[in-house]
Amino acid sequence: MGITYELSGLLFIGLPIWVVARIIILIKRRNKGIKIDIVKEMILNLFAIYLFILIGITILPIHLGETIPYTQSLTFAQRCNIHLVPFIDYFRGSILFRTIIKNIVGNIILLVPFILYLCVKNENMRNLKSSIKIALLISLSIESIQLFTNILGISNIRVIHIEDVILNTFGGIIAWLLFKFMYKGKIKSTIDSIYLESTEES
Repeated sequence: MGITYELSGLLFIGLPIWVVARIIILIKRRNKGIKIDIVKEMILNLFAIYLFILIGITILPIHLGETIPYTQSLTFAQRCNIHLVPFIDYFRGSILFRTIIKNIVGNIILLVPFILYLCVKNENMRNLKSSIKIALLISLSIESIQLFTNILGISNIRVIHIEDVILNTFGGIIAWLLFKFMYKGKIKSTIDSIYLESTEES
């Protein structure tokens, strides 16, 4: 009998483990006399919650230890379910307009928090080229994992869309633009004081 992992289970198990691990780390730092920055800790924990949700949305559910029955009758190409021509499905008339908008907006904003966090935390990420590169690599990694679970038949067959990669990468550009827009005044001073002047590790 296999085990099914879903977003609810990931949050139920993963978040408590994360919280306990962070508490232990913070206690050890305090014992060493390292000052704890509350704002930095809040940003890190929000990012951790975002990662749990990202995994839940893009990878889960998966069924370890068993193959989903209906996938056994599919050909290899059907399991892969790769669509290499971007946005072609939107013009076939079988998809509702609101579904198209939801898919486009969802894929654009999917990696925005990820790239924003990297721009805030890492000075070397604060350029357009790095933001595009990281967004592209993350998106390709997600699609590759989805393809892998499709082939193994341990997940509901997902569509591997090239347009998802395009939209995710475009989201990386938007995240960089948002950072450049916000990185001024008091926000700039706060970010610099936390991540540029501090020598402690997250």
